[in-house]
Amino acid sequence: MLKRNGEFVRHEVPGYPARFTDAELASYNAAFAIIERDYKQIENVKSQLDRLAKSNWEMETNPRPFDTVSTRDGTQWKAYGILVNLPKSDVLLCRKPEGGEWAVIQQLKTNGAYAETHGKAAVLLTGNDPREVSNEYIGQAEHTLRFMARNLTAKAQEVVWEKYPDSNPSRVMRAISERCALAVDNPNALQQRQEQSIDQGIKKSRGMSI
Repeated sequence: MLKRNGEFVRHEVPGYPARFTDAELASYNAAFAIIERDYKQIENVKSQLDRLAKSNWEMETNPRPFDTVSTRDGTQWKAYGILVNLPKSDVLLCRKPEGGEWAVIQQLKTNGAYAETHGKAAVLLTGNDPREVSNEYIGQAEHTLRFMARNLTAKAQEVVWEKYPDSNPSRVMRAISERCALAVDNPNALQQRQEQSIDQGIKKSRGMSI
């Protein structure tokens, strides 16, 4: 371990209060390098969802669509906004030309085997209010991001425990787990969610017989 002014140097990592030794940092960096690309994608999507949640939803009296989207069943939808931009698709806010039905539609950006089989556009949600369907999409998307964050943690864990078993793997994994969780939830929301999970777990255990 390196020394500075006669003292051992310890290293900081994002989102974790404790400091790491050289060996712990090497373990952390190796594991995070495996998941970094997907982690940045989670951060990017979450940032877009946060902006969407804070957006001003004062619709124009006669809003103008910018595109027409056709789903596999032949239904035509008018696109009024891009909710989220993903690497391979856009999530659009659409409305039927006749009537007041709104929809959140995911449209693939390129043709491929999946698009040929299932179509380039898929309806994710429908409703009568653009704000309501968008909010519902935000909730479902954030749930998916939490699932992805847990998967990244599990992927990193394989590296830490298999390649660095002598470098305090439990502490390294705690840091990676917290960083992945914070990519989806802010600290207060994360703590509240964890407390709710604990409460739910206690309630379930009382109803179990062993």
